[in-house]
Amino acid sequence: QLAREQHIQSENYSIFNILSSGEIECSNSLEDECDTEIPGQALIYRPARQHIYSVLLESGKGGNYPLVKEWFVYFGNPLQQPDLIRPVQPSIPGGTPNLKTLWFAKGPGMEKQRYITFLACFHLQDGMEELQSLEAPVAAFCCLLAYLMMQVRSLSLEDLNAFLALILCLKGKSAAQLAGLQLAQVDPRAVHLGAVFVRGLTTLLMANSTCGFPFRMDYLMPWEVFDGKLFQEKYQQSHRGCTLEELLEGN
Repeated sequence: QLAREQHIQSENYSIFNILSSGEIECSNSLEDECDTEIPGQALIYRPARQHIYSVLLESGKGGNYPLVKEWFVYFGNPLQQPDLIRPVQPSIPGGTPNLKTLWFAKGPGMEKQRYITFLACFHLQDGMEELQSLEAPVAAFCCLLAYLMMQVRSLSLEDLNAFLALILCLKGKSAAQLAGLQLAQVDPRAVHLGAVFVRGLTTLLMANSTCGFPFRMDYLMPWEVFDGKLFQEKYQQSHRGCTLEELLEGN
């Protein structure tokens, strides 16, 4: 009932569909099927979704979870039938908390429990102390970036620096400055990486909804942590060999 109410009010992401029908869909994507070094976004975020499903869905006898039907587009998938995905328990000290506990329980320890369950969905539970020391939108950004660095082996130090320069420079720029940003060219790989990152934000939103909102939802919105043109600029600067001081605009 709570998931349904939040769904109607657009306060959660995909949770009600998973709980009510065991189904989720993402039937569009912006990715380069010729770039074989970067997997399809559906496959990149599948391990995180499997953890999210196990938090949402209770296991039956023998510890077996119900399968989740995924209608996710990726290269080679004709979408004629869903992929049947098995939930996988994340590694959480003391085990995965009950969903009702995550959603309804109060008390000083619950905020920490929600946060660590969220991090565990992305294999980041060991980095809790470092992430909590950051501003919330930056912490969420770093969660997603760290997960991507683990999942996509072809990402380079230049890619990492471009993403970090983006989040550190974005806050100081007005909408007019971003709109007026001029690019001499557009790099297709940077477009692909940007699209993969923004799609990952939907996975963050789903995990956040599942874990009882350790983050405010507006902290995870794309316009809070990403701008396509600014990322293009930082990506090109980083791959040209600009210094970190230049990347960070002297800040």
